Amino acid sequence: MKSSQVRELARRYATGQLNQESYRSQRRVLIDAVTGGKQALVYKETGNGAGLRRTGVKLLALSIVAAMVAGVVISMLLKNGGATRQVAVRPAAAPTAPAVQPAPGPALVRTFLDANDWTDESLDSFSRRWSSLSADEQAKARGSIMYPRLVSNLREQITSEKAVAGGGADLHLNALQKMAKTLGVTGSP
Repeated sequence: MKSSQVRELARRYATGQLNQESYRSQRRVLIDAVTGGKQALVYKETGNGAGLRRTGVKLLALSIVAAMVAGVVISMLLKNGGATRQVAVRPAAAPTAPAVQPAPGPALVRTFLDANDWTDESLDSFSRRWSSLSADEQAKARGSIMYPRLVSNLREQITSEKAVAGGGADLHLNALQKMAKTLGVTGSP
């Protein structure tokens, strides 16, 4: 690796062999001499750079290979561990009851709220599906924990749309009010 007098000066400053004032004055003299043509910038060869580079490359390559081997071993252990657990669990597991499907009414309310889609198409789709529910399912939906949130969000949407419409006719406001009527929500804003 080659280094110039400037680089050597900086190295001596960095290692604490020179204080800041001495470093700056020597650097100024050196730079003035080089730019004035009084002194040529001389590079000297240092033997440890090439060896360090080769060692660093070897160390990097070795690290990458070690990481890949570790990844393969961990992957194999996880796959084998998962297979072992599945084999061990299956014979010991008792027969399970079929999963209980949520009631259609509360599920409809939850899916609508989770989607948070208040477009006219979504409101119309919800109203059609609500109307197709039996009276018992509609009652279950009204009794669900999510129903008050649906009513509250619907009222907020209506209030917001009224503010935007400024008292004029608005198709989206009509769709929201139609949904409120379908749900039997009274006292809507």
